[in-house]
Amino acid sequence: MSALGARPGRRLHHTRFLQPRQPAFWLYVLTVGLTGIVAVAEQSLYRNISPSGWALSWFLLVLYGAPVAVVVYLLDLYEREPLPLLGAAFIWGSVAATTLSAIGNAGWGLAIARIGGPEFAARWTAALTAPFVEEILKGCGVVLIYLIARDEVDDVMDGFVYGAICGLGFAIVEDVFYFMAVFGGQPSEVLQGFWLRVVASGLYGHVLYTGLVGMAVGVVVSHRATEPLRHRMWVAIGLCSLAVFAHLLWNSPLLAFYPSEPWSLGDVLSVVLITGGKGLPLLAFVAIAVALARRRERRWLRGALVGEVGLDGISADELHLLESPTRRRAARRAMRRRAGTRAATLLHRLQREQVNLAMVASRVGDAHDPALTRQRAYCRSLRDALGAIPAAAPAGSEPDVTDG
Repeated sequence: MSALGARPGRRLHHTRFLQPRQPAFWLYVLTVGLTGIVAVAEQSLYRNISPSGWALSWFLLVLYGAPVAVVVYLLDLYEREPLPLLGAAFIWGSVAATTLSAIGNAGWGLAIARIGGPEFAARWTAALTAPFVEEILKGCGVVLIYLIARDEVDDVMDGFVYGAICGLGFAIVEDVFYFMAVFGGQPSEVLQGFWLRVVASGLYGHVLYTGLVGMAVGVVVSHRATEPLRHRMWVAIGLCSLAVFAHLLWNSPLLAFYPSEPWSLGDVLSVVLITGGKGLPLLAFVAIAVALARRRERRWLRGALVGEVGLDGISADELHLLESPTRRRAARRAMRRRAGTRAATLLHRLQREQVNLAMVASRVGDAHDPALTRQRAYCRSLRDALGAIPAAAPAGSEPDVTDG
């Protein structure tokens, strides 16, 4: 988090990615720089093999990845993560983690071939190497993001967002590799690869695995005052183990129930059902975990602001609106209809600063702390400015809108 004495009106969690005083920043830059040379050379090779197939690969994957990134970004109910840090997580996953994983998987693959023989290695190498190598390396990216901007990863949901974005970057570059090097690289072959690896199974891969690893990081680094380290470590170990196990199960031959080629239309459709069935348990677990994390965020908000109700910063009605994203959006829509865009924008700003008020209140031990006093005053000034607009009733008098 930025200093608590920051000028009112600025987001309190607004740590820059450029942190030259942090050793983790230079480790990140050095690693991405060196692996980036390899990554660029690899993409150049694919482009030379089949320019049309390479371009189609990236077009399709951006088409898939953009809405996934938006959904992940919006999961955090109260505070959106800074885009430069999310970009750094994506670049780590797409550049550093993919390049280093290729080296690690190859080395461990040779070891498995020597121990188990060629036949065993052909069936099990992907399951026994990739889950461990890739989840460790992607997880290192989340840890580096935390070390660069410690105050930005202050809850389980923050860890999930950074982990999922890192996993998305990994998945996109890995899919380009498969489309070009495994499926053949021609446009028709790229379309086949896109169907199998993205349409049929894209919701259940690296985004979820690394999202769980990111949650583990969030568990360890947050709520230190209320939960003992031993408990947090066991939860984190469980989350990481689940990510590795789900990845291992996905790569293993145990659930390889695909029909023999050539495929009929029915076979093509059955692949979606098969891969969907493989991934649904993990998707369900992650959905529950995210729902619990969001509920935890709501409890944190109420706990941080309940003592502020009735003071300059927030009223009981405003807290009722603030707790629910649905109610907040409905209140802004009603304000826009009644008093115009400027009033709706002011209401949005007031709500954002009241979330910042919760952050200050949760981090200072004195109700008369200057930072807390300034934030209350800033919220009151926004409310006064809103009330000065014709037809804009006080924020707390917005009609009650139930959760959708």
